[in-house]
Amino acid sequence: MYRHVLNLLHEFFGGKAEIVLAAGLAALAAAVLLLLSKSWRRGVAEAQEHGGWRAVVMGLAQGLITLLVGATLVAALGGAMLVQSGLFSEKHGQVTQQNAQAMRTNWGEPHQQRELAVHHYVTEEKTFILFKDGRQVPEDEIGSGDADQVGENPVKVKRKARKAVPQNSIVRGSVEIDVRMNYRRKGSAFYTCYEDAWRLAYTVKNRSDSETEAEFRFPMPADHGIYDQFTIKVDGADWTENLVLKENAQTWTMAMKAGQQVQVGIAYASRGMEFVRYTPAHMAHREQYKVTMRIHPDKEKGDSRFTWEDHMGLPIGSVTPHVRTASPADGEPMVLEWDMSSAVTSLGMGVILPDITQPGWYVARLLHEAPLGLMLLAAGLVVTWMLLGRETHLFSLGVLVVAYYLFYTFVAYLSDHLTSFTACFVLAAVATLVLAALYLWLGWGRTFAAHQSLALVAAFTVYYPLAVVLDEYTGLMVQVLYWALAAYAAMLAVAMLWRRRSASA
Repeated sequence: MYRHVLNLLHEFFGGKAEIVLAAGLAALAAAVLLLLSKSWRRGVAEAQEHGGWRAVVMGLAQGLITLLVGATLVAALGGAMLVQSGLFSEKHGQVTQQNAQAMRTNWGEPHQQRELAVHHYVTEEKTFILFKDGRQVPEDEIGSGDADQVGENPVKVKRKARKAVPQNSIVRGSVEIDVRMNYRRKGSAFYTCYEDAWRLAYTVKNRSDSETEAEFRFPMPADHGIYDQFTIKVDGADWTENLVLKENAQTWTMAMKAGQQVQVGIAYASRGMEFVRYTPAHMAHREQYKVTMRIHPDKEKGDSRFTWEDHMGLPIGSVTPHVRTASPADGEPMVLEWDMSSAVTSLGMGVILPDITQPGWYVARLLHEAPLGLMLLAAGLVVTWMLLGRETHLFSLGVLVVAYYLFYTFVAYLSDHLTSFTACFVLAAVATLVLAALYLWLGWGRTFAAHQSLALVAAFTVYYPLAVVLDEYTGLMVQVLYWALAAYAAMLAVAMLWRRRSASA
């Protein structure tokens, strides 16, 4: 912590940071000793008894020194909270680029599966003309501008040529994807990993009037990874031995008669990260086409059931699923369906999978917002004591704000040993409130000032942290706290005015 404080001072004072720190500590120590000095307190009391300008000066000096010590104490504890927040964040739940890249290498990249591609070709005998420059051009492709290259006695060569037969060959498609969340830890953070199983079924038809050589190309979903239980079947027959890998795609060829249909089934199991997407051919029409995705929660980590609104995101360039069925019970999958029958699209079908709350996320958020709570608590205590006509007791303020500081540090250290944030929060809150109650009730007695001081400590130990961690309601809950404090201070001010009027009457 000392190193962090020095680094902060170096930003403002450069090489004189150590001197500034030593001077500040010396001034603080001198102020505390002065306030504790009997002669100083006796001098202030005598000046107030005699009145006059000396009483004003001594009272002002007493107030300024008290304010200096109190503000320094609160600022020091607030700075310590910020340092603790930084140290905690460094050790808990930090997603780093290096670890993310290591996870992609070892576990797998996001899966972006594209549709099976089918191209048809016919082989026919064609006549080629030999040009003077050595080129061979099909006779039916020669234009009037090529006369100079052909000559009076052109040389003709006959040979076989492969010609593409353009057609929309995929009639029907059915894609089923089972995604099982498997959050993996690397360093201090969890990464959004999953295991996926794909089953793809296509009906492929030669729509031309002639027999063709069909070339099938099934692209793999990522450049590297492991694909277990990989099978490709054509009309139920295993086609694995006919596969040829070309440019990260499994390819094969087969003859197809005019009008012939074949059933192609592809299946594999793999694993990836962050999102999963299936992309059909660009603007291609399919008579029947359906994509179904089942997303299973992790049995040990993360939420036990999923909904579209709360958990899923949509990758750029993807269409929203037509059917979104939330998990019916804990551990049950969420089901997404895209029905693209008789539709054309340039978009894919996929989801950004839900992240897991990182270890220590709630604690890190609490520590980050703790300094504001500390300042509000200190201000609330001082203001209410003044309105109640009670002298600002620096030692009491110190005890209560230190107890509040220990609440946050206790939560942080408990979180290293307990997996439940609720348990950490309750234990630390109970310890803080017991300490504050013992000091106030034993030191001040069962007075209204003691009760209201304990209530303020309880509000900032229980209500304020809850407002911080409940993301959806943070703004509203903090506003309610501000209004409640303002209303309470106004009520005390009115009561003080009534007391003064009653006393003067």
